[in-house]
Amino acid sequence: MSEADDAGPILRVENLKKHFSTGSGVFDTVELDLSGGFPLKRSIEHVKAVDGVSFEIERGETLGLVGESGCGKSTLGRTILRLLQPTEGAIYFQGRNIAELDKGQLRRTRKDQQMIFQDPQSSLNPRMKVGPIVEEPMKAHDLYDKAGREERARELLEAVGLDPQHYNRYPHQFSGGQRQRINLARALSVDPDFIVCDEPTSALDASIQAQVLNTMRELQEEFNLTYLFISHDLSVIRHISDRVAVMYLGQIVELAEKEELFEDPKHPYTRSLLSAIPVPDPSQAGSRTILQGDVPDPVNPPSGCRFRTRCPELIPPDAYDLDDGEWAAVREFMRAVRRRAFDPDDRAAVESQFFDGVSLDGEPGAVVEDAIDHVLAAEWETATDLLTEAFAEQSICAQEEPAYELESDRSGTRFAACHLHRE
Repeated sequence: MSEADDAGPILRVENLKKHFSTGSGVFDTVELDLSGGFPLKRSIEHVKAVDGVSFEIERGETLGLVGESGCGKSTLGRTILRLLQPTEGAIYFQGRNIAELDKGQLRRTRKDQQMIFQDPQSSLNPRMKVGPIVEEPMKAHDLYDKAGREERARELLEAVGLDPQHYNRYPHQFSGGQRQRINLARALSVDPDFIVCDEPTSALDASIQAQVLNTMRELQEEFNLTYLFISHDLSVIRHISDRVAVMYLGQIVELAEKEELFEDPKHPYTRSLLSAIPVPDPSQAGSRTILQGDVPDPVNPPSGCRFRTRCPELIPPDAYDLDDGEWAAVREFMRAVRRRAFDPDDRAAVESQFFDGVSLDGEPGAVVEDAIDHVLAAEWETATDLLTEAFAEQSICAQEEPAYELESDRSGTRFAACHLHRE
């Protein structure tokens, strides 16, 4: 490793994308080609699992990556290690873009990068003893002779909190926490610099989680490790991380120092995640933000801010002079129409239910009146399209993709992908 490499971040990811084709056969989806030539052409859609992610990880730090299931966390981790081929973007590891390496060159980088998987049982070969499992990466990289590999395997078993005499046992003879320690020993066997930890404690009991996390922190100091720690559990992220990246629908929406993010979150999605953290005393719990709607389809994500379809703080269109009460009433009506969540009797009943005490004038009022007409005629889709086009799609949240660097008291800058910070 050169001095130049030592000076910069160990990992820098730039505009990384990983898209998966939804087609599995030649004739999955075909269309008529009226332009001439071959009469049929194949139409392939792509799931945008990771879509334009950029960040850095400094040497010796732990970057926590958090988000709800399906947001692309694990795909991002696997793509960074080139276990999945990136669709686009750059992955600079120790100053070298590994996204451009061929298989032979990539194999030589594997020694410096390792991964710990979520399920400690399925990631261990049940037919192999623990010793050979830990030695396997060393054999793959031609490290040490047979006696040297056994000696190092026993040392590592002791380092992760197991008895070296367990060398000849099988994985089924260990508890879940002990099996994850075996995974730790295996990852450390080739003396890596960087480890992707893909929810390594999610399958463990709470008390065992704490023991494994403490062991990982001790090993980080002892072996000078850098972690990308993936989890959906914010309590675990707060315990282990130095900085935290929040991911939603394939993109990073906030990145900040750990305490700064937990004490002063800048993105509405982050605030909703933090509001859901369980507290020991339920009577002391604050208000919880319940997000409306489902996560959008990653094949066709929303324009602008991807969180806007569920965001409780969607910015009203600049063209309309709506106060907070009027905009809240319009948004509640839009959500109810989209879900067909009420049974309209007559115009007065609808107006009383959603717009009691609210007076909408001008174009916004005319749009709402037209939408109520369609609802009363049971034309729900038409009403939804009308409201979406007039209000949701006219917001800056729908028209521009947000990306803002904000001042930070701890690190100089922090990142938030939300138009609330546009000024």
